[in-house]
Amino acid sequence: MTRLQRNIIAMILPLSFWTMNINSQIAVSTTFPSTQEMKEEENLMGLIYSKSSPSLAVEVSGRVVEIIADVGDEVKAGDVLARIDAEKYNLQYSQAKAEIARLSALLVNQELDLRRAEKLFKDNLVSEEMMDRTEAEFNALKEQMNAADAQLKNAKRLIEETNIKAPIESEVATKFIDAGDYVQPGMVVYELVDTKNLKVDLSFPEYLSSKLKKGLEVRITSPTNPDETVISNIKEIKPNINARNKSLTTIIDFENPGTWLPGASSRATVVFSKFENAIVIPQMCVVRRSIGEVVYLVSGNSVKEIPVRTGLKKEGYIQILEGITLDDEIVKDGAGFLTNDSQIEIVN
Repeated sequence: MTRLQRNIIAMILPLSFWTMNINSQIAVSTTFPSTQEMKEEENLMGLIYSKSSPSLAVEVSGRVVEIIADVGDEVKAGDVLARIDAEKYNLQYSQAKAEIARLSALLVNQELDLRRAEKLFKDNLVSEEMMDRTEAEFNALKEQMNAADAQLKNAKRLIEETNIKAPIESEVATKFIDAGDYVQPGMVVYELVDTKNLKVDLSFPEYLSSKLKKGLEVRITSPTNPDETVISNIKEIKPNINARNKSLTTIIDFENPGTWLPGASSRATVVFSKFENAIVIPQMCVVRRSIGEVVYLVSGNSVKEIPVRTGLKKEGYIQILEGITLDDEIVKDGAGFLTNDSQIEIVN
């Protein structure tokens, strides 16, 4: 006997002993269904963004007299980042106050004249024309007072605008000015970035659009700290499919767990559905036949072919939605050799 013949016999004999004994019974192993949590998931890559990255522009002109915050500094909402020379705006404020004081004195006198004119008019001692002129002068002074008050408030606002303040809690990403620079209204002087409140944009293939909805659970990790995992959910779904790559974009908001940085990559797992106590069996128990997917239930020394409806798969197990119960004994190894009413020998 050649070496090749011996090898062929060595391969055939275990299969023969496995599938059939002297009584034409097929040797099989069996198992019972169990329960476990099953999730329908999709893994995607995305980029981390800051929810807010404001650019600060000045609203007044002047010379920068002090720089307080520099690149990398953490600032809170309302913190002063830099100051502009406020001398000319202080002068405008003083002028507006003086104008209000002058008009207030004139208004008091004009009010007294109006009251006297009203009394004389009642006694028919002045004409209606005189009465109307006195009242008009009084109203004109009131309007001047309102205009002066508006100028005072504007002067006060301009003084406040000489303090360049942070609108949100953030970090200084870029600084475009130094002490001594002259700035004009509209000039961008700082760029800030919120590193606490972040978001991830995830692009899904269009065929998954029917499964996407707000509130779906998302687990996110980032190479900036792979030991940290954020659990959030889909907050927004953009209403259109990208014509270029046929994808649908979702937005996930979350709070920075500690050391994540805007611009870093991320890996996200989106959970479409979750079954807490799903009935599962090993995938090898399910066999495809002409009628569809089936399993073989043990009935004494034979088996019954039972059609099943399957669901999710996970780590060698498959979810059974319909067809069996937890009490059913099911053929595991050897199921592929069986038909309905096959005789078996259980070798567990």
